[in-house]
Amino acid sequence: MARTAHYRAADTDHASAITVRDDRGVPVTELELPQGGDNQHDIDGELLAAGFSRSADWAKVDDGWVAPVVPAE
Repeated sequence: MARTAHYRAADTDHASAITVRDDRGVPVTELELPQGGDNQHDIDGELLAAGFSRSADWAKVDDGWVAPVVPAE
């Protein structure tokens, strides 16, 4: 099953967050990043702690960044 991580940076209404979705677009995991955890190393670390790792680079979208993810080994 293909999964995608969607990273959304903090704004005035929301903290930084990552949502992992399955191939149907249904959220599988939602992670709120700690304040100041907006660099790529922190984001990848949070994904790994949740059991996922990126399988390709992040791509820019209108409301943040997306990347395909696979179960971490």
